[in-house]
Amino acid sequence: METRVNQVVTLRTIALVAASFLVHLWALTASKLFPDAISFGDLSLYDYWAFQVDQGIGIYGLATEWVYPALAFVPIWIAGAVNFLSYEISWLVLVFALNTAAALLLVTPPTRGKLFSGTEASWTLLAALFALGPVAVSRIDSVSAALAIFGLVAISKKSQGLAAALFTLAGWIKIWPIALFAALVSSFQNKLRAFLVATAISAGIIGLGLSIGGTTVFSFIFQQQDRGIQIESVIATPWMWLAKMGSANIFFDDVVLTNQVSGVFVEEIASISNLILFIALAITIFLAARAVQSGRDRNEVFALASLTGVLDLIVFNKVGSPQFMTWVTVALVALVYFKVRGARTALTIGAAILILTQLVYPVFYIGLLGLDILPLGLLTIRNLLLVVLLVWANIRLAKRASLAKSVDS
Repeated sequence: METRVNQVVTLRTIALVAASFLVHLWALTASKLFPDAISFGDLSLYDYWAFQVDQGIGIYGLATEWVYPALAFVPIWIAGAVNFLSYEISWLVLVFALNTAAALLLVTPPTRGKLFSGTEASWTLLAALFALGPVAVSRIDSVSAALAIFGLVAISKKSQGLAAALFTLAGWIKIWPIALFAALVSSFQNKLRAFLVATAISAGIIGLGLSIGGTTVFSFIFQQQDRGIQIESVIATPWMWLAKMGSANIFFDDVVLTNQVSGVFVEEIASISNLILFIALAITIFLAARAVQSGRDRNEVFALASLTGVLDLIVFNKVGSPQFMTWVTVALVALVYFKVRGARTALTIGAAILILTQLVYPVFYIGLLGLDILPLGLLTIRNLLLVVLLVWANIRLAKRASLAKSVDS
């Protein structure tokens, strides 16, 4: 019997590793099939940054102002340190290793407590990465997403402190895991431990940054403030159609290297988008905190709060890069992993969002820049589905919060 179980585990491991390899191979292939979109273009920047530091330029994020949090430079430099491979292949190997490790960790059994859908979650992760395509593996978001998956596994093993550490480290690579950390402290006990862990890690990074480059360690915050509305963002949708009708424009910002919209009220909406985003995130935290008072499953509340929080960061964000959908993959995996009831609707909508994102970028991206009706329509549907999914997540979370309220009364 034990031999049979070992054989099954071995076959499952081989299958997951092989599937992960094919997912990353597809991402590379798709990037070559649609070269004009330059879907691996950020890797050229990463290579340049790694080279610059090797030449004696101050470390980005610590000694040199940068658009990313300080720890983002670590994987960027690691990929550049492998001299016998091109940077593109080196990066893909790194991301493949992280994603494969995440897929394999998901199928490890929890230490104790309820059973988790590890196998289903693992395949959901790989399917989601495949559906999203090149941007799922060619951005710094890929590294933070893998660390976030590790955090989900830590939660299943009743190690909220480790999960807090992983979410914090991921947040110092790309800020979005703050939504997962907020969901964690809202849904579980030992909140003080989570805050202490996050504070200790952040204090160490900030202290190092201050000693090397002063306030440069905070530059990633200030560099985002003056950005306009990116064409792929949900917020940009009305102006994209106005541009189609000749009443607005799209342009390339050569400072932040993104395509943005210009037109009436664009600057005003861009200036208040962050405030709206934080209000939405605060509502999510409140609903999650109320929901756990009903005695509902904390893992389920965490998964719903994670999805809602991640979508808050996307729907109300003036920056709408395609790689942001990598964040959605983590939230979808959480729904499956923690066996959230009724999640099939969210998974169906999520799958459509990921597929549409790949169709928009890289498949029809050049057409989108030309305001062709097909890619513009696909982008609009994708953005509407993001809003629909956010509404679904809020309703699910609010229902659990209302149960808590009825118990109190």
